[in-house]
Amino acid sequence: MKSIFNHDSPIRWLVTRITVFFFMLVALQSVALAAPPSITPYIKYDQFGYLPNMRKVATVVDPHVGSNASESFVPGTGANQYEVRSWSNNSVVYKGTLTSWRNGTIHAQSGDKGWYFDFSSVTSPGSYYIFDTRNKVGSGRFEIGKGVYNNVLKHAVRTFFYQRLNMAKVAPYADAKWTDAAAYERAGQDRSATSRWSKGNVASARNLSGGWMDAGDTNKYTTFAQNAVLHLLDAYRANPTAFGDNFGIPESGNGLSDLLDEIKWELEFLKRMQNATGNGGLFLKVGVDNHNDVSPPSIDTRPRYYLPECTSATLAGSAMFAAASRVYVGIASQVSYANDLLLRAESAWVRARTTTSNFSKFEIACDDGDIKSGDADVGQAGQLQSALIAAIYLYQATGKAEYRTFIESRYSSMEPMSTGWWGPYTQPLQAALLRYAGMSGVTSSVASAIRTQKSGQNGVMSLADYRSGTDLYRAYLPDAQYHWGHNMVRANVGNINHDFANFNLNTADANTYKELAAQHLHWLHGNNPLGLAMLSNMRLYGAEKSANEIYHTWFSDNTIWDNALTSPNGPAPGYLVGGPNRSYSGSVLNISNQPSQKAYRDWNTGYPENSWELSEPGIYYQAAYVQLLARLMSLTATDTQLPTAPKNLISTSTPSTTGVSLSWNPSTDNVGVVAYDLYNGETLLATGLTGTKTTLNKLTCGTNYTFSVRARDVAGNTSAASNKLSIRTAACLPATITLYNDVIGSNWADWSWSATRNFANTTPVKVGSRSIRADLLGWGALSLRHASGITTNSNTKLTFWVYAPAATTLRVSIQTQDNGTEMGNATIKLPANKWTSVSLTRAQLGNPALLKRVNLQLGEANARTVYFDQIVISQ
Repeated sequence: MKSIFNHDSPIRWLVTRITVFFFMLVALQSVALAAPPSITPYIKYDQFGYLPNMRKVATVVDPHVGSNASESFVPGTGANQYEVRSWSNNSVVYKGTLTSWRNGTIHAQSGDKGWYFDFSSVTSPGSYYIFDTRNKVGSGRFEIGKGVYNNVLKHAVRTFFYQRLNMAKVAPYADAKWTDAAAYERAGQDRSATSRWSKGNVASARNLSGGWMDAGDTNKYTTFAQNAVLHLLDAYRANPTAFGDNFGIPESGNGLSDLLDEIKWELEFLKRMQNATGNGGLFLKVGVDNHNDVSPPSIDTRPRYYLPECTSATLAGSAMFAAASRVYVGIASQVSYANDLLLRAESAWVRARTTTSNFSKFEIACDDGDIKSGDADVGQAGQLQSALIAAIYLYQATGKAEYRTFIESRYSSMEPMSTGWWGPYTQPLQAALLRYAGMSGVTSSVASAIRTQKSGQNGVMSLADYRSGTDLYRAYLPDAQYHWGHNMVRANVGNINHDFANFNLNTADANTYKELAAQHLHWLHGNNPLGLAMLSNMRLYGAEKSANEIYHTWFSDNTIWDNALTSPNGPAPGYLVGGPNRSYSGSVLNISNQPSQKAYRDWNTGYPENSWELSEPGIYYQAAYVQLLARLMSLTATDTQLPTAPKNLISTSTPSTTGVSLSWNPSTDNVGVVAYDLYNGETLLATGLTGTKTTLNKLTCGTNYTFSVRARDVAGNTSAASNKLSIRTAACLPATITLYNDVIGSNWADWSWSATRNFANTTPVKVGSRSIRADLLGWGALSLRHASGITTNSNTKLTFWVYAPAATTLRVSIQTQDNGTEMGNATIKLPANKWTSVSLTRAQLGNPALLKRVNLQLGEANARTVYFDQIVISQ
């Protein structure tokens, strides 16, 4: 019988579609079930999620004071009334019981009562939510997994791309919602900005293009860039593998980490700020002279002006260039770039040493406020801190005593050492000091003082408050730290706690310091009284509730970029907002009177509401956050272990006038040695050497050298010096080196072949009283050899006089080694019975680096007699 399910059967067609519909319905029902029936705002958690081995604690709250005081939530506090459930199928993966914070006390900084739900034992990768079985409500979705923060980091770093000036934001590098033409490309703008003191005067015009917008405004500051650059460099040091070459910026795919490419964008701008002075110093600021901002930035036609050189800018530039040189030098393709940065850092240092009268007088009023609006000036204390950072990284790079002397004579009189308070406002300097304490050649008492003082900081926003449970949200900051830019401070509190573990201080508590640092990250990601992930427009990347508006020239009020929920485009994702500010001074009510952690509003209106005091981003906020996130994403501890010192540094050749060959035994390292640096005394002579031998060819003749070698690992840790090797280069040669002038010259010997020679011939003679007679068989040669060889330069010439009784062909060649290949092979046609002057350049001789043998050879098979006189090499 024929099957009713024949391909053409209408019954089969109907059954197939009923079956498909049934499975679709089941799938839709499972999706509907795969989430809590209602999401409550009273369960606070990291909205992006957690790494598998992180401590995972949600905060469950009942508001009592502040903007949400009229709301109430009574959680299920009975045994196992809280659960972690799978988002995909609602299966229960963990049950637990809430624990009360301080027996129901109202937390003053938030106005909330609270409970904790610790689900740290849940480590399997997946998507989850927290469920209150009493109230039948749950949290939003969060992830657990090793890559949980990858997209968050990517978008946080990409905000720097959107901050770039003088570059178009176009597909595929910019999402279609956030494209814009290059800004400030018109005449009189960034490529031809004029001095604030000579506006519009083309004689003062300078190319100051590139760099990042500082914050919500489009000005560019050298001083304000310092912490941003240093934070990002330390983020890379802490976790280089987190920053791939695939973040979707124009440089992606070039073989270099996109974070380092992004930092380069700013460094290139800073180079122009230095080039513009012509003396090693740096300009201070570039911007506009009014508040008439427009959106998008590309349509802004306002002229751009700069503030000239200032000591604060020069010292900040030196610090940034020096620190960056230490990171880029560890990458083989970037060694030349790093060396240029180092030269610039030292040039800025020398300039600052002069303009500050050896760091005793500082310019602190360079910014008169005409360029709107941030005051770029830095006080004396801040400038000395920049100098200290610069000196630390310059010492690490060069080992020069000048920098060590500056550091060790000044560090104790500067914060944080002078106050003994290692708070969140000097974190890049703290990291530099701790790094210095581990460098070779540092006075042991200085290193000990630095490490000892840092080790005693558990009472400064650290373990003392964490262990005593001071903060309901497990990330305590005093009320005084809830000010403009609070979120940067919070990120830095995470970083300064992580520093204990990074630099092996109080090692028994290393994991607790990391755990505390993570609590500050979770606070920024939504485990806070506002239930707000403090990053812009992240709802598509895991945040249930993120900042919808930011105060920013581009993404401003009443534009298509205004609000992530209600505007066509919303702001670009990943910007860290300023955060709660109990000192808010604008006209909006019920902000400054809130509990400290609730002193925030998600909006972006300008004056007089002054939303910039809360919702404006900044490159320094962003960079501190990126550093914290990268540190916590690292699955291994930050490497602070020094490589072992290289051993057995020896010379493997006899020193010439300009060179010598060296070799040494390799160093070892817990991660791996990436390069060696060669020093002459305290001066860096060569950097980025990837093997265990090198040949130097640019030394000075007749000079004593004391060589040593240091090893370097990928984290920038530098070993102690190898043994010292002392050599002296060969004596300087005269400008004219005589091979023959009546007699054979000193250190020259006769190595001729197929020739009878008379070095005291009396006729014919061209110069002096004698010449050389050479009776040459076919292809025979007069050959003169130097004992050690003559080092050449671009001016080297071989000259001599030659005479032949019959027309003769002469072939001139040189050898760099006794049995080496003949080079040059210049052919000279000699007329009969006439002295001929011959002059051959280094290029005509084959561009040899060394002249060991000079061969004046008969260029034919028939025997000939040839006379030579006054054979010399000139340099």
